[in-house]
Amino acid sequence: MLQNSDSAVNTIGIHYGFWQSEWTGDAELFMNSAKRAASIGFKALELAAFAFYDMSRKDMDKLKAAREDLGIEFSFSTSLSPEYDISSPDKNIRNNGINYVKQLLENIGYMGGKALGGITYGTWHGKISDTKQAHWARSVESVQEIIKVAEDHGITYCFETVNRFENFLLNDHHEAIRFTKEVGSPNAKILLDTFHMNIEEDSMEDAIVETGDLIGYFHVGENNRKPPGAGTLLDWDKIFTALIKSGYKGWVVMEPFVKPGGQVGADIGVYREVMPQVDLDAEAKKALNFVSTKLKNIICK
Repeated sequence: MLQNSDSAVNTIGIHYGFWQSEWTGDAELFMNSAKRAASIGFKALELAAFAFYDMSRKDMDKLKAAREDLGIEFSFSTSLSPEYDISSPDKNIRNNGINYVKQLLENIGYMGGKALGGITYGTWHGKISDTKQAHWARSVESVQEIIKVAEDHGITYCFETVNRFENFLLNDHHEAIRFTKEVGSPNAKILLDTFHMNIEEDSMEDAIVETGDLIGYFHVGENNRKPPGAGTLLDWDKIFTALIKSGYKGWVVMEPFVKPGGQVGADIGVYREVMPQVDLDAEAKKALNFVSTKLKNIICK
């Protein structure tokens, strides 16, 4: 029998952006998203960290209370914009980014959050200013300063490996492992995402097993960013078998983006009706059942 946390299925969550066309975020929207996710059966919800940069403690307290009432957990993700690029050759931009992420971590800590993931090491859709290695070295140095705050709050700081069209620093697990080891913190981990892995990795199973205990967070989505189980190309039995073999016991969070229009559609690249005329809640429920059933069946083999 394959083992994970006492043979229990990993906590399964969803990204709030599945229902959104804009990268908006405030306490009321997040509470509504949490209610929606909990009513479907999810035990975790991933939120946009940027909204917590200047959120009031009063609103954060409301969110914490709602989380307790609903029995759902929150995690947080971000992708740094150019003015906060901690890999930039401009020292002022790097310092702005360092201070920005530190403040995010302070407020995530106040929220009781245990994970921050995403492009936490550079900017989304950024360009190389000088050389990749120079950006790499500056990013490692910046993260080494930032991550002290994550350590203080017990937050896992995750580096998401993304495809070459969204960032140039960490595109596969080999780069992510090397980067994480250079940062050199027990709170530094890797976020693997099946959508990006499908583009960049020669073998998703090998990438998962080789990353092993450096996996701090796991995103699931089909090759076209539909919810898991809505496509036909990814071999989920192999993916989840590898995940359990790796020893990973954390969250498995689906991050599907299917709605065209708005800033979400523009940033993600959704220019057509990927899932026309569907009930998104019903699709989320199907995906939740698909993932939980797959995990249970593999654990019990």
